[in-house]
Amino acid sequence: MSGTVSEDSLRHWMQRLGPGLIAHAAGICRNRHRAEELVQEAFVKLWRSPPDAGEPAYSSWLRTTVTNLAINALQREKRPGALPDECGEPLRGSEGTPQRQLERAEDLARVEKALARLEPDKRAMLMLRVNEHMSYEAIAEHLGVPVGTVMSRLNRARLALLGELDANFDAKSATPSSYDINRYREA
Repeated sequence: MSGTVSEDSLRHWMQRLGPGLIAHAAGICRNRHRAEELVQEAFVKLWRSPPDAGEPAYSSWLRTTVTNLAINALQREKRPGALPDECGEPLRGSEGTPQRQLERAEDLARVEKALARLEPDKRAMLMLRVNEHMSYEAIAEHLGVPVGTVMSRLNRARLALLGELDANFDAKSATPSSYDINRYREA
């Protein structure tokens, strides 16, 4: 299929994939407003020049396009952005004492700051694996690289994240971590 996408079809895909793509882009570029702009740009590209494989390819094509747009935007700007609105796991009132909730929020803030200091391509790899729950094979297909390349890039991204966390860890004032860094270590 070549040409353009109908307005009805575009509306359908925007409703179906838009929120997830915005969350994905926000995880990479760390700015919700910028993420919305990037997703809008991706849908305009889809509308004007859809992939030749047709509708079955829209989902992966859009995710790839949004990932690339977010990384490119960060590389152009060369500055860290704000944290995304839905970053990390929400705190729940039923999860322990107020002290425990505060510790968890502090741990989450430390991880978010460490993620923000990572290079955009490393942050994108972690976001695809952890937030999008993509398998190594799906990431490889998404990025158009071999699975082994995905594994090595994810390993470098994990090590960079752990390095950022270790570099900014103040052992004197720190309490044992309640945030599950293994979520990223095992990604």
